[in-house]
Amino acid sequence: MADHPIVRMTLYKHGIGFFERRAEAPGESISLDFARDAMNDVLKSLTVVAEGGQVLGIDYQTPEDKDALLERAAIHLSDDASLRDLVRDMRGRRVGVTTSSGSYAGIAVGIDLPGERQPMDAAIVSIFMPERREVVPVRLADIRSLTLHDERAGADLAYVLNTSLTEEDRRAVTVRLSRGARRANISYIAPSPVWRVSYRLVVDESGEGQNTAGLLQGWALFDNTLDEDLDNVQVTFVAGMPVSFVYDLYTPFTPERPVVQEEARGVAAPVEFDAAMLDAAPRGAPMRAMAAGLGEQAFGMAKAPLKRATAADLAASTAVAAAGQAQGEFFSYSVANPVSVRRGRSAMAPILQAPVDLAKERLYNGRKHPRHPVVAFRFRNATGLTLERGPVTVIEAGDYAGEAMSPFTASDGEIYLAYAVDLGITVTEEHASERKLEGIRIEQGLLLIQEWDIQAVTYRLENRNPHDAAVTIEHPVPGGYEPFDTPPHAARTNDLYRHVVPVGGGTSATFVARQRRLVARREEIRKQSLAQLAAWLRGKALDQQTHDRLRAILKLYDEIAAGEESLRTNAATRQKLLDQQKVIQGNLASLRDTGEEGQLRTRYARTLAEQEDRLAELDRSDAAQHGEIEGLAKQIEAAIAAL
Repeated sequence: MADHPIVRMTLYKHGIGFFERRAEAPGESISLDFARDAMNDVLKSLTVVAEGGQVLGIDYQTPEDKDALLERAAIHLSDDASLRDLVRDMRGRRVGVTTSSGSYAGIAVGIDLPGERQPMDAAIVSIFMPERREVVPVRLADIRSLTLHDERAGADLAYVLNTSLTEEDRRAVTVRLSRGARRANISYIAPSPVWRVSYRLVVDESGEGQNTAGLLQGWALFDNTLDEDLDNVQVTFVAGMPVSFVYDLYTPFTPERPVVQEEARGVAAPVEFDAAMLDAAPRGAPMRAMAAGLGEQAFGMAKAPLKRATAADLAASTAVAAAGQAQGEFFSYSVANPVSVRRGRSAMAPILQAPVDLAKERLYNGRKHPRHPVVAFRFRNATGLTLERGPVTVIEAGDYAGEAMSPFTASDGEIYLAYAVDLGITVTEEHASERKLEGIRIEQGLLLIQEWDIQAVTYRLENRNPHDAAVTIEHPVPGGYEPFDTPPHAARTNDLYRHVVPVGGGTSATFVARQRRLVARREEIRKQSLAQLAAWLRGKALDQQTHDRLRAILKLYDEIAAGEESLRTNAATRQKLLDQQKVIQGNLASLRDTGEEGQLRTRYARTLAEQEDRLAELDRSDAAQHGEIEGLAKQIEAAIAAL
């Protein structure tokens, strides 16, 4: 599409590019071709604005591959015998054949191929001349020209040849315009590699815990995977992610319809009458380790000492010509100078260069990096631009200091760049938990016991470095907990607190962070013990009056328990007596009334009477005990109501 070059393109972070082309003096049609995989996006978004004319329509190649298209053609040509195949497929069509000995016009009959041992030149073409009613054989090798007098045959051959030019992975699109169009602007979206960004943070000097100035520089990287060179193209990089999806508009879709069968009707046979009777469904080469000093005698030549790069040097040597601006929910970087990138190459364009006010910190978070804090630069994004996520290379005092990942950050957002690990400082954690009584209330006859669930983490810091340091500990606070008995925090995020802990060179320090939450449970008064009441009294969870009232209630519960125990004893005694009575009654049934058996019957009868008296006594005891228990229960109910 060199006649309609790309003049502007916008690249996004989700694999889509927005391309704009310009066609000068396009005539009555514009020919475009696109990658087959891009056709769905092109058909979804292709927009043409014709200056001085109108767009009459757009047609494009079907998604079928070349072999499928050629298979449907009336002419089939092979790669090594195309003339033979053409003559074969001209059977029944009017042709003109010119040979060295003469010309023949008629209808192609066909071609007779030679035997296996004969050369292909021996093939014979037969031409039927209707006017003379004569078939003329012509050697294929003698044919100098073949004229297709049949209009349909010419169209079929043109179709085959045009289809043969089709690229398997490309599809042609033709925009038809009215006469008089002076220019056409064409825009569409198509798949494109995501643009990426890399940063350089150059810091000349940085003291521990002191603010220092640095330079943040950003470069946008993109790849030209198009089948054409980009020449003086305006490029825009968009930070953000608009909604995008693939909708298959390119593949023909014919829904299935229900098949209705034709009603079968039999042919009526003659009907005969007798008398009174009827019959009926990923990176290039590894990065070289470049020595800070190459030596004075490299390659036998004396070299001047290499000047270390400073923030000022970097700022002066790089021209950033990109304008950043908000675009609704997105942020774009428009490169001011047109970009030229050859096909199959990639490019980098500077899009950001701004001074930043840095604070150097050491952060410890055991969930992200155990045992050691990381060294980080903290700064606020005061560039006025939205920073896309990307890697950051940190140059400190002219030397490589480490790397970090910059998150997607809006203007005025805070950024932590953790670029190194301080192995000279070791942090260990000790976790502990306890429950501490907060208070006791009585609700609806139950004890509402409130306790503090306390979680504590002891951080032990050991600094083996010779210089003093301050470590910012990121302490997570689970949901529902609050800091407790802990020094004030320096900052906080949604789910953690940051505490600054100083630790001298060659010394150690300890920091304890606690958090707590209030939990409650309900228990019956009768399940408590006198010892528990005494402990609550000592811990001042209960006052003396409430303690005494609860103690009195517990004693009433003890009396009820004693009464219930007495009832259980009576029940056991009653069951024993009843069992004995069954045995005696069984024995009585087998004894006579006279003699010794009569005397034994008398003793059994006396025993039964005594047992009956005992059972009656147990019944009276139970009744009295139940009455006493009911009285005690009423006293407890009244005592609890008074509480």
